[in-house]
Amino acid sequence: MRGRCSRSVRRASPLSRTRSDRRITPPKFLASSRPRRPGADPPHEICDFAGTPGVGAEASVDFCARSVGHLRDALPRVLGVSLAPAADAANMRRTSGVVILGYLGAGALLAGVVMGGFSALLSFWAGWRESDAFIQVGRRAFYAAAVMTVLAAVLLEVALLSHDFSLAYVVEHTDLSTPTALVAAGFYGGQEGSLLYWTLILGVLGAASLIASARLGARISAYATGILAAILSFFLFVLAVVASPFDLLSVTPPDGLGLNPVLRDGGMLIHPPVVLAGFASFAIPFSFACAALLAGRADAAWIAHTRRFALLAWSLQTAGLLLGMWWAYHVLGWGGYWGWDPVENVALMPWLATTAYLHSSQVQERRGRLRSWNFGLVILAFLLVVFGTFIVRSGVVPSVHTFAISAIGPWFFGFLFVCIVFSGTLLAFRAASLGAASGPAPTVSREGAFVLQNLLLIGVVAVVLWGTVLPLVSGMFGTERVVGAPYYERAAGPLFATILALMAVGPLLPWRHAGRPVLRALRWPAAAALVVMAGLFVAGVRSAPALVAVPLAVAAGATVASEFGRAALKRPMSILRRRRRYGAYLAHLGLVVVVVGIAASHFGQQEKDITLQPGAQVTVAGYTLTYTGAQKRQLTDHTELVAGMRFGDQTLEPSRATYAGLGGQALTHVAITTTPLADVYVVLAGTNDDGSASFRVFVNPLVSWVWAGGAVIILGVVLGNIGERSPIPELARRRIPITLPA
Repeated sequence: MRGRCSRSVRRASPLSRTRSDRRITPPKFLASSRPRRPGADPPHEICDFAGTPGVGAEASVDFCARSVGHLRDALPRVLGVSLAPAADAANMRRTSGVVILGYLGAGALLAGVVMGGFSALLSFWAGWRESDAFIQVGRRAFYAAAVMTVLAAVLLEVALLSHDFSLAYVVEHTDLSTPTALVAAGFYGGQEGSLLYWTLILGVLGAASLIASARLGARISAYATGILAAILSFFLFVLAVVASPFDLLSVTPPDGLGLNPVLRDGGMLIHPPVVLAGFASFAIPFSFACAALLAGRADAAWIAHTRRFALLAWSLQTAGLLLGMWWAYHVLGWGGYWGWDPVENVALMPWLATTAYLHSSQVQERRGRLRSWNFGLVILAFLLVVFGTFIVRSGVVPSVHTFAISAIGPWFFGFLFVCIVFSGTLLAFRAASLGAASGPAPTVSREGAFVLQNLLLIGVVAVVLWGTVLPLVSGMFGTERVVGAPYYERAAGPLFATILALMAVGPLLPWRHAGRPVLRALRWPAAAALVVMAGLFVAGVRSAPALVAVPLAVAAGATVASEFGRAALKRPMSILRRRRRYGAYLAHLGLVVVVVGIAASHFGQQEKDITLQPGAQVTVAGYTLTYTGAQKRQLTDHTELVAGMRFGDQTLEPSRATYAGLGGQALTHVAITTTPLADVYVVLAGTNDDGSASFRVFVNPLVSWVWAGGAVIILGVVLGNIGERSPIPELARRRIPITLPA
């Protein structure tokens, strides 16, 4: 979840500022001797004191030449700090140190671009020539680019924690009243910083994947290095030239604007870094898949290596999606956790494509089939990530989560186009050699179930993609159309239901043709589904989607339970020996719990709008709350209106916070209490002059099952793959020595 922030500060890049740009009369508020109170309304001049009409006029000049010139200009400042008299040293350090940090950060990004570009070119050439020596040099150049990325990230974090308001990014996303933890989180709280964080994860994981790829052979290793280096270079180039977090202000303000109030929450510490890390991780499988295509190697070795990083990306994305749902539920105050927003959709689509790949890769490992399909799925997942990045960072599709329209959008659109052309050409060129290893798969078999499941998952991707781009496509023809939850439920609901049915049937099917034993094994899941459906109907549930989704989920859970039970009775140690299989079953069980929680909370939600006098009560779905009164609290940077709602032995305190320093912006803080069967969710709408208060009360059944099921999914992935070593067949005549950064 990312709040849109319209506040901005004009900036001048260390790569484009000239001396004339710095000859600007300080605004009046900076000349005032009166200290600015933290949290006060930022002066309007703060948006006008960086730059003149001439700023950026030299943008067409080669940025490398400008950077050399400005580094030359900065050198006297650096030397002056050490050579100045003691009386002037402190003041010169204050004015020069920040310049040094800005130039160091911009220089690190520029050096990363050079090293990454060199690594890409050399690695592609070395892969073509199969030169071990040049492959090692290309790797070391990639490691150097990754180190430069780490250096830039450290410098930005230092600037944030030291409140270095000479950097526009620090001014925009921190202030003196922000808690230290949220100041550190400001690193990924804005456009430029989040892009640097993404690049940091890409560099670190890319280096780790290259170290682990020594057994894949010369050509695949070299081509993977080249592709990863090209991707890393693109991100570093955008950071250095288009959206630098090291842009300097001409005059340093006494305080910053601070984080958007929506982001001043504990969820800011966990959701953005996880989901951004998940996005960055998808580049690793993409790079090795394209490398295998370039090398003409379509056997299972690239699958074994790629699957690890695909599973890592999938796990991070799973955690990111769940944390985003949890954060939205606790912060936004609308009683739900998923709204089919475009930014939510673009995070879901790569997850769906990778889910399909993790299942279809088993078919290639076991049966040698679906080779071209697996390449396509890995490539599709990364293309969806790049597409999602374009949507989020360009602002072309309306969303409460996207950044404002910026110059970064066209760059990612161009990058998406290049990735599509590059990967599409590779697939087309290798299509003849990627045919099926044998005849068609048996329809009623585990392999057939995997194929059908893959088609259904890609169908869901198509539904979500169309709903996401419809405003953009329809706007091109004159009338912008936006679809909501009803469209997704009607179009994707039947597909999800069929996937649940396959989860109940698929694990019981053999790899070859199914026979009568399978029908006998299906009787228990079928019986469980019928019993649950009858129970729901007797309990008064009349929603057709709920009567379908919950029984199918229970049937899938019964299948998992029967598999665990059969193994425990016949071969208990097989659960430990075959951790990958039973870890996947545990993840399936977690998904079943999530589905039941989603169905119950969506179709069983009850809400009520009510205005209460102190001492009055309201009852919703059998839960009674008593309004005890309201009070105001003055905190450091905002005023909080808190209402008391007694619920049994506890008191809930929904509130509304008003930030005077941000033009009176208000933020709702919901109050939630969890019972074994439901969440009681209270939102304060406002208070009245007669002492009454208006509330919206939700009762959401089994929401806690969504979070618990998500934890079980992650647990299953970890237990199923920790210490698991997949055999990787040799792909080349020789291994490539592992080269670590020097």
